[in-house]
Amino acid sequence: MRILLTGGTGFVGSHATAALIRAGHEVRLLVRDPDKIDRVFKPHGVRPSSFTKGDITDAESVRTAIQGCHGVVHAAAVVATDPASEARIRETNVVGAKNVLDAAIAEGCDPIIHISSSSALFPFTTDPVTPDHPVGTFDTAYGQTKAEVERYARELQAGDHPVTILYPAGVMGPHDPNMGELMGGVKVWVTQALPVGGMTGAYVDVRDIAKAITLAMEPGNGARRYLLWGRYLDHETLAELVAKATGRTDLKTPKVPPAFMKAWGKAGDLARKYGKDLVVTSEAYDYLYNFKPADQSATTDELGLAFRPLVDTLADTLLWLHEIGEIPAKAVGKLAIQ
Repeated sequence: MRILLTGGTGFVGSHATAALIRAGHEVRLLVRDPDKIDRVFKPHGVRPSSFTKGDITDAESVRTAIQGCHGVVHAAAVVATDPASEARIRETNVVGAKNVLDAAIAEGCDPIIHISSSSALFPFTTDPVTPDHPVGTFDTAYGQTKAEVERYARELQAGDHPVTILYPAGVMGPHDPNMGELMGGVKVWVTQALPVGGMTGAYVDVRDIAKAITLAMEPGNGARRYLLWGRYLDHETLAELVAKATGRTDLKTPKVPPAFMKAWGKAGDLARKYGKDLVVTSEAYDYLYNFKPADQSATTDELGLAFRPLVDTLADTLLWLHEIGEIPAKAVGKLAIQ
């Protein structure tokens, strides 16, 4: 199957491209900067068969790129909890997404896989969260844009269009071309401290997301939704898994009160206005204290996806960060020996 994939030089998109190629598909990328392709795909050992230079915010370039394609994966998005990026977030996440979805329907593509986010459903009103959870109402730029596109994608599903929506939570794994925000957090965990005390999260391996996309790349199945939370856990358990992956007994896990984290988040918001990154923002604070587990039975039963153990994801992520010089050997413990 010939597939157009947007966001192919990003974290999820590059892994998805590699997985689809290995599954025998022909993948065409829509990219703003073709010079990134060789660098991004070198670690994967594969390369997309073709690309079109363009931007998803330009409807004409999307229509040109999608010609002759049978399926679509829309993975392009600005993933940020940075209030200063609001204009860029909205243009890419709303205008760009609608351009891709509209062009895919006009071209008759099946399936049309839209990579949404757990943020599109936040704040959560059910426990566990289900694939039919109401669209979120979070009042941040990222949350609002993901929710707006979520409503649009669900309208398309209601109109009998073959749109499949995937909802990843926190994405981890090796070979992140753009060193996303969560990677910054992982580096802090092992080089400084992993705060605990009432915080929770859900973390999924990027390679499992890529596998889910590959499994969903079958025509004739209509509209579907799948949660990709991976594993939901509290930070005490997360710290135990980091220690297990690295063999370290000296991992710092201070018990931090919510009031401190809230103040840290507000300071992080202010710092980003001046180009500084304090890792935590107010949006990140809200996720840390209000995340919920998910019912992923449809993902495992219908798609047949088996999530890999989080300890393995952590080990591979940390080893990769060490190999590229982002964290020192002492931070990854026994992994450095590999």
